[in-house]
Amino acid sequence: MLLVLTFLTLTFKEHVWTILFAFNENRQLLEEIFWRDYPYSLSLLLILFCHEMGHYVPARIYKLKTTLPYFIPMPLSPVGTMGAVIQIQEPIQDKIKLFDIGVGGPSMSLILSIPCWILGLYFSDLVNLADYAHKKNVLNFGDSLLTYYTGQFILGPYDPVTTTIRIHPLAMAGWVGLLVTAINLFPFGQLDGGHIIYALFGESYRKWIHYLFFAFIFLGFVSITWVIWGFIIFYLIKVEHPYVPDAEVDLGWGRKALGYFMLASLVFIFIPVPLSSGETLLYEDIWSYLQKSF
Repeated sequence: MLLVLTFLTLTFKEHVWTILFAFNENRQLLEEIFWRDYPYSLSLLLILFCHEMGHYVPARIYKLKTTLPYFIPMPLSPVGTMGAVIQIQEPIQDKIKLFDIGVGGPSMSLILSIPCWILGLYFSDLVNLADYAHKKNVLNFGDSLLTYYTGQFILGPYDPVTTTIRIHPLAMAGWVGLLVTAINLFPFGQLDGGHIIYALFGESYRKWIHYLFFAFIFLGFVSITWVIWGFIIFYLIKVEHPYVPDAEVDLGWGRKALGYFMLASLVFIFIPVPLSSGETLLYEDIWSYLQKSF
């Protein structure tokens, strides 16, 4: 049921209410929306499903009691969902299991999101930013280093001050997948990044993780999104990871390399300003935006 509802909210977003209350009167509009946006819905559902399977499969290999994914529909969201979750219903006993379960999800979504984004760019086109200047209620989707420079390479070079990209639904699915991956890689509490960084550094990480969180909350000067996430992390997810007994053996160079790679990838896929209103440029250089903000 949640999967079907999430497909509907991904495809129709705020128009999902029209299906319930005014379907007959708006059938043509709904058909147009469906045929335009179903590549976004199916692609993003695949990314979210594989992300959760990246947690579920190693958890089942380690014989941990685990639920299947619960998809979260969100009709009022501009992306149509708040992702998906699984619940591991018993404690994780050592850091090797913790690492394998934690790293599997963001690895899968990263692997799938990047091709969706890049392939979708080939079906996207450049438009004049001035054509959208009068649309005050339009939400613009921001850039990471990865999305900005791949956009410049595939469709550019173009001037982000005067030109923007009208992205294809497939590219939009890749963009949301990268955003979900970036948020999950935040190195706090029960987020995937929290699992990874705790497995890498163990109890010693408690000496400096609060300093890292203090630096994180300054992102609130860039986007209100990170103020909200700061509250969610501090009060719900928590800054520190719960205690897990040390593994009897070292993580090994392979796991360590993968862990450091995933944490480093956050630098390239993190989106400082995920959403902005009409006047803010859609594909503006990140560093220029930070200079304006400060």
